[in-house]
Parts: sequence; C-alpha cells; structure tokens
Amino acid sequence: MNPIPRLALFSLGWAMVGVGWAQNSVNNGVAAVVNSEAITFREVLAQTQMEEDDLRAQQLAGKITDDERKQRIRSRRKTVLDSLIETRLIIQDYKKKGYNFPDYYFDREERSRVRDQFGGDRQALVKTLEDRGMTMADWKKNIRDTFIVQQMRQINAKRFITISPHMIEEYYQLHIRDFLQPDRVKLRMIYLAPESGAEVEAVAKEVLAQVEAGVDFAQLAKKYSDYNRAGGGLFQENGGWVERDGLKSELAEVAFQLRPGQASGLMSLPNAQGATAYYILMVEEVKKATVTPLTSIRDAIESTLVAAESEKVQREWTERLKRDAYIERFL
Repeated sequence: MNPIPRLALFSLGWAMVGVGWAQNSVNNGVAAVVNSEAITFREVLAQTQMEEDDLRAQQLAGKITDDERKQRIRSRRKTVLDSLIETRLIIQDYKKKGYNFPDYYFDREERSRVRDQFGGDRQALVKTLEDRGMTMADWKKNIRDTFIVQQMRQINAKRFITISPHMIEEYYQLHIRDFLQPDRVKLRMIYLAPESGAEVEAVAKEVLAQVEAGVDFAQLAKKYSDYNRAGGGLFQENGGWVERDGLKSELAEVAFQLRPGQASGLMSLPNAQGATAYYILMVEEVKKATVTPLTSIRDAIESTLVAAESEKVQREWTERLKRDAYIERFL
C-alpha cells in the first residue's frame, strides 16, 4: 500500500475537527496514519459510540455541561486511538516477522465468542452487529487482530524474561512484611441478639453458667447462638480462624487473651440500633504471628516477578515499535 500523502491527511484531519462533532463527518475522516496504513474515525467510533451516546443523554438531562461532554469524548477518543495505533503496530510487526497463524486459530476464537457472548446464537450476533453499525467482516477482523496482539505479546514476553533465584530472594526480603501471618485464633461464639427474646440477659447468664459448668460449648451454641447456630458458633470464615481486625475491637481484646480451650465471661455490647447484645467467646486454638517461609511462596513470588517483567518487556517492545514507526495523528 502506498503511503497516504501527509498534507492531504493533515488537511482532511483538521477539516474534520473543524466541523465539530458531526457524526457523518467523523465517519468519513482519518484519525491517524501508522506507517502506510490509515486508522479511520469510523474505527474509533466503533469503540466510543455507545459511551458518546450516553454522554449526550447525560447532557440533555442536565447532568453534565456541553463542554464536559466534549472534553470526555475527546479524552475517550484519544485513549481508543492510542490503543488502535498500538494494535496496528503489533500487527505490522507480526507480518514483518513472517508469522502466519493458521486460520483454524481464528475460527476457534470466533466460535468461542459466539458461544460465550451470544449463547451460540449466530442470529443474535448478526442483530447485535447491525445495532452497532458493524459488518461481519469488521467483527471477524476485530477477533483476528485481538488474537494476534495477544499472541505477539506472549511471544515477546516469554522470549526475554528470566527470573533468577537471587531476584526471588531479593523480592522476599524487600517485602517481608507482606508475608507476615498475624496472630490468629480459632474461635467459637455464642451471640444473643437483643431481639431474640424479652429475657435475653437472663438467658445469657444461664448459658454462661452452663459454660462454666463444663457443658460442651459447641452444643450450647447450636442451641442458643444467633450466630452460625448450625456450625456450633464457629467463626464462619477461614475455617474458624480470625485475626484481630476481623472482630469488633472489644471482642478482639478479649479473644486474643484467651488460652486454647478457655471461654470468656459474659460480654455486653450495643448493636447498631443501640440495643444490648450478649457474647460469650471460646478459643479452640491459638497461632502466634509468624513469617511465611520463602520455600512456601517461592512459586508465587516468581509468578509476581514474571508478570511485572512481562509488563515491562511488552511496554519496552511497543515503545520501540512506536519509535521506529511513522505515526501521524489527526484526532
């Protein structure tokens, strides 16, 4: 394809901007040139039109001003254009390096989209494309381009990334506080809500007496507790284990002073409405604060470093593509 004359594009681009926001003008314009290929305003609008329609509705409803609408549209179009330019550069790199993914890859992606987004109903796909002003060819090209971009990113990331044991150890030392396991207790609780009965305080004292007499705490919770009665009052998250910040401060203060197998006395606290609720706590096990050993999280740290390095490598790669390319914007 022969390069599009820069002067003609420049004149056309600014002519479109000068007309304002008229959709017909935008549809016929050129938003950018990437090497010898043009990106049209129509391609930009395909991704921004629904949001622009919503912004127009907000303006008509008096929720935003006309200037705010235009500013948001400009910002959104610029973001989309940046993405389209990057996509075009990556596809050009795909062709330049002689890659040629088999067609069945793209056919598989199309079938997956129809299945996942339209329940396997191709007529629903056709109707959606008509509503959006897109052709089937547009849709197929979008799928093809998206797949190529994803694969090219993975190819470039895998090619350059190496995570050494030293990098893993250094990350572990720098983020050692992130791997701290705070104090935890395995907790059961008998909770009596204010609305559980007219004599809730008397019932709470009776339950406490049974606890102190050695009656099984879990069985009492199954009979009386308004918290996880079916589970015998066991804390409902993390298999019963709770950290200090997972409890009300007044409850945490008591719970983390108890020894394994020890129950608290009767505690009364106001609920959100100011009525009095009653609590009896029992700690089954205690785990003191520890630091997770590197051997247990080495793979997780490596995955974190790979993700970070992958993002860095891809960013450097796309920046290099931009530096080596002829790019002219008109939007």
